[in-house]
Amino acid sequence: MGKMSLRDIAILLAVVVLALYGLAAVLWFMTFERDWSKSAKAYDAAVKTYRKEANLIARRDELQQQYQEEEEKIPVLGESELANATWMGRLGSIASENNVAVSRQNYGKEEQEGVLNKLEIDLEWTASLQSLVKFLYALETADHAMFDVRSIGVSNSGKNTGYLKGKMTICCAYLREEEAKGKSK
Repeated sequence: MGKMSLRDIAILLAVVVLALYGLAAVLWFMTFERDWSKSAKAYDAAVKTYRKEANLIARRDELQQQYQEEEEKIPVLGESELANATWMGRLGSIASENNVAVSRQNYGKEEQEGVLNKLEIDLEWTASLQSLVKFLYALETADHAMFDVRSIGVSNSGKNTGYLKGKMTICCAYLREEEAKGKSK
């Protein structure tokens, strides 16, 4: 190949410039498609959040009524009343009423979450299946108490007696008199 004419050099430069423009356009469209896909996903998530929040706003009166019904069930303990003694005694009564033998009770530290106080109690128990079900139902429907079974472990008692044994963690929720007065204001 000899010398290239000025015309050939101009054509070669034009082809190189067009190839670079084509490459730039392809890269731009590839990033544009990726960004468009990302934006479409963000838009779909925003629409989903909007619909969920609009549904909650539409159900506000119903949810407010449910909240007030539950709020009325929250027990109130006096300032000097010991939470661990109150709730461990209450759990012991409910357990004995439903033929659940509690072999060990341990309580955690009283914690405050907003105006609500919580106390977790760990139980080791032995009972028949029917007694256990009745006990759990009694916890759920107890008057002036809010019990939440956080965890439960069940195994057979190992003696083919028809009894079960296990451990459970129950969270007791309540207000103190001072918080109850502040809430009602």
